Amino acid sequence: MTPLQFGLFFVALLVGYVLVHLRLVRFEEHLQKLGGIRGLDDRLRALDDRLRMLGESFDKLRLDRVESQLGRLHDDLEDLRDATSLVRQAVVEIPAPVVTAVPAAAPAAAPIVYELAAAPSESPAARLATVVETRLLQLGYREVQILTDLSTVPADAELELQVECTRGNMPAKGRVLIRNGSVRDLAMQTVAPMFP
Repeated sequence: MTPLQFGLFFVALLVGYVLVHLRLVRFEEHLQKLGGIRGLDDRLRALDDRLRMLGESFDKLRLDRVESQLGRLHDDLEDLRDATSLVRQAVVEIPAPVVTAVPAAAPAAAPIVYELAAAPSESPAARLATVVETRLLQLGYREVQILTDLSTVPADAELELQVECTRGNMPAKGRVLIRNGSVRDLAMQTVAPMFP
């Protein structure tokens, strides 16, 4: 082997060594990156587990919340059913009025007459009280109390009844004119203007 061949061989060996060394350095850097990725992978797994547990707890929380709201709704509906059954027992059925209009030949200022068909078993006093209460309820008055004694009044008499009631939570007093068993006129006044 000549010195030239030996020199070329040595240079080739040196170049091969440098290339292998550079490759090993790059491979070590790659392994270090993979080591970091492995740690990152562990952190991602832990985060995934936490998110899964959080999602399950939210689902459980939502279901628990929906269950509690449904239970409360059920209780409210039972209370409502009980209240409506009590209201049904307390409601007084008011007979529908028969409205008779004044004939067209009558003057325009003539009032509309409200009359109720009387039940045959009703007393005249009860029928008059029903007529008055129905008319006042139609006008928006509530808690109607008739102050005049109706026990001795005939059904076809003309009389003026004193009444007390409320309208919009405001007490009102007034008079109702009855003629031939029907309401002809009424004058109601709230209590507020009566005070100085």
